[in-house]
Amino acid sequence: MKFRKLKPVKTDNLQSGVVYYRRWTKFEKVFSVVGVLLLFTGVGIVSDVILLAMYLYCVDKVDVSPIGKPDQRLLIKKNEWDHYRHVHGIDYWHQHQPQRVQAMVSAHQ
Repeated sequence: MKFRKLKPVKTDNLQSGVVYYRRWTKFEKVFSVVGVLLLFTGVGIVSDVILLAMYLYCVDKVDVSPIGKPDQRLLIKKNEWDHYRHVHGIDYWHQHQPQRVQAMVSAHQ
């Protein structure tokens, strides 16, 4: 069996002056469903902690969209998104809500 090296996934860059919010990826949706199923099937909290640690270790790219353009999706590096969130004062818990993100960015400027 011969293994081929995969090409790196091409990522986009954020433009200055545009307000973005984070989108849920299919990977995150599947991980959350599996986590809920594990929690209620008797395997319990330990397996959820392991699953969460695997998720945090594996995720290195996130989907974002400009506010007002939900059909336009950009794939960027997670550390670039974390920097953007920090600079614009976007809370971790509200990064997926476009109206909240726009209010936070307006209040931060």
